[in-house]
Amino acid sequence: MRKCSFLKTRRKVYSKDIPKIFFLFFLFSALCFVTPLGAQNRQITGTVFDAVSEEPLIGVSVVVKGTPSGTVTDLSGQFAIGVSTGSVLELSYIGYVKQEVAVGNQTYIKVSLQENAKLIDEVVVVGFGTQKKVNLTGSVGVATAKDIQDRPVIMAAQALQGIVPGLNISQNNGTLDSKPSIKIRGRGTLNSDQVSGNPLVLIDGIEGDINAINPQDIENISVLKDAAASSIYGSKAPFGVILITTKKGKAGKTVVNYSNNFRVTSPILLPEFSDSYTFALYFNDGCVNVPGWGPHFNDNWLQGIKDYQEGKTNVAAHAFPNNPSRYDDGFDPRGLYNGATDVGGIDNRDYYKELIRNQAFSQEHNINLSGGNDKVNYYTSLGLLDQSGLMV
Repeated sequence: MRKCSFLKTRRKVYSKDIPKIFFLFFLFSALCFVTPLGAQNRQITGTVFDAVSEEPLIGVSVVVKGTPSGTVTDLSGQFAIGVSTGSVLELSYIGYVKQEVAVGNQTYIKVSLQENAKLIDEVVVVGFGTQKKVNLTGSVGVATAKDIQDRPVIMAAQALQGIVPGLNISQNNGTLDSKPSIKIRGRGTLNSDQVSGNPLVLIDGIEGDINAINPQDIENISVLKDAAASSIYGSKAPFGVILITTKKGKAGKTVVNYSNNFRVTSPILLPEFSDSYTFALYFNDGCVNVPGWGPHFNDNWLQGIKDYQEGKTNVAAHAFPNNPSRYDDGFDPRGLYNGATDVGGIDNRDYYKELIRNQAFSQEHNINLSGGNDKVNYYTSLGLLDQSGLMV
């Protein structure tokens, strides 16, 4: 009896302690997770200065690398952002070199950004010579030889698509020798025989056709987009100016460059044709829905179309019984088929596939020689372009 009483007592005490044990376990677990997070997430402040003038920079982008968390500096060049131990801050600003700073255990950082000398020293060709882009007050877009040399195009205008903001280039049709239309900042409202709305194109200072030169011979292109172009070039430049500078030889040894390009063109988004039998059924349904009309394709005609698709006949067109020199077509039910004289064409063709190739191969080869001395420089080039069309 005493043993049983003891067992009952132990079982009773244990059942009362179970909720307390679980509560302490969960409390301890929560503290283990919360404490490290509190140590990881903290706020850091800092100031961004110009490395030369030591003046604070306004609007500098400050982003925690690898995260969407970011901010910008205020009027005093200061910022505050939440980070964790081991984070790296990315600081970027227009005209300055991008910089990364490891946070570590710091609570305040001071960062000085260097000016991007490459952007500042970029030279732009304008009407009165060349000028550093940083000193320009007008709107100018620039494309260099590096921007266009790897583009698989046949005309220089096509190579400029998507490079210069505000320069709209559109293809009028699909022929190989079709010249694209060039507009700066949209179409002009004045369009007539005298006013085309096209920009003035100057090649090494001489008015010319941008598509008359090999894209591989272009050194750089400057696009003057605002009204200031008219003050330099006069009445021919109200719609902007495109200045093209071609490559020139440099003093030194003769340099030979060769490049080639092989490409394959395929049509996309071609409509899908239904087969002739399905088309005939749909056409009949449409005709029946018109008051006073009946099915256009009769039973004999439908059977002929079906036989052609199943390979029971290989004659797609049939001569007229009363005029053997004429053959039926797809909609003229006067042909002869299986003794019936009210049957038209029974062919089954996808004319997009018949007239358009699946692929068209083209190749381009360019070679140039350049060099010179203190008195004479020379540059000569030769280009070959062989491009097949998609139409059969």
